[in-house]
Amino acid sequence: MIKPGTKVLLIILLTIATIIQLVFLAGYYLLSPEVRPAVGATGTENSIVQLASYETKDLGVAVARVRPAVVYITGHPSTSENTLPPQGPISFAPASLTADKMGSGIIFDTAGHILTNYHVVASMTDICVSLFADREHAYPGEIIALDPQKDLAVIKINAPFSLPAVALGNSDMMEAADEVLAIGCPFSLEQSVSHGIISDTKRTVTIEGRSYTDLIQTDAAINPGNSGGPLVNLNGEVIGINVAIYAPSRVYCGVGFAIPINQAKLLLMKVK
Repeated sequence: MIKPGTKVLLIILLTIATIIQLVFLAGYYLLSPEVRPAVGATGTENSIVQLASYETKDLGVAVARVRPAVVYITGHPSTSENTLPPQGPISFAPASLTADKMGSGIIFDTAGHILTNYHVVASMTDICVSLFADREHAYPGEIIALDPQKDLAVIKINAPFSLPAVALGNSDMMEAADEVLAIGCPFSLEQSVSHGIISDTKRTVTIEGRSYTDLIQTDAAINPGNSGGPLVNLNGEVIGINVAIYAPSRVYCGVGFAIPINQAKLLLMKVK
């Protein structure tokens, strides 16, 4: 016969054992790699960068972050020897539609420095820049730096207020099938936005005898006037500068190219 005191002690011991077992099972479930969700597959430590992208997957948010710093560039063709040769089957995006030249650009600092393509401004006089927030007033643009080999240029405007600037991303992080946005002024339609994906990140093309390497290929619509405008990731960061289209008919047919922004950063550092 079990004494009352012994019976109480056994109940206490069994209760303690049950609690220990429950704690052990809970710890096993939370900590065991066989039960715990795989790191990186569901948004844990290794996918912080991915989560940052997904948090801003709203295309409107990405556009709003860049669009205010996209400018419309116009001017008159120069009669100097610096004029570029006629465009061929693979043509630059701004196949001129009128007697005036046109293109796009991005403000990359609040002082008014603008990145665009060399072919947009190299044979242009009377450069004028229209801002997204001030379309009624055109600001004179001054060429600050040219890089013909990479088809890049920097111009500057002086405005009586602080200008919006884009955020520059890391083009080396982009991969095929990543979604992108192209923003610019095709056919003089300022601040137009198109959407697509990256088809390739290492394209080499030859345009009028000039070789371009490691271009980003995209199916986002790029047309005359888009040159110099940004190719944007879903974080609202500029990852490329739209430069050319494969255009037998001189308009968009699904194949466009952008200069990776990492190729432009050295030039930008020189003018800061």
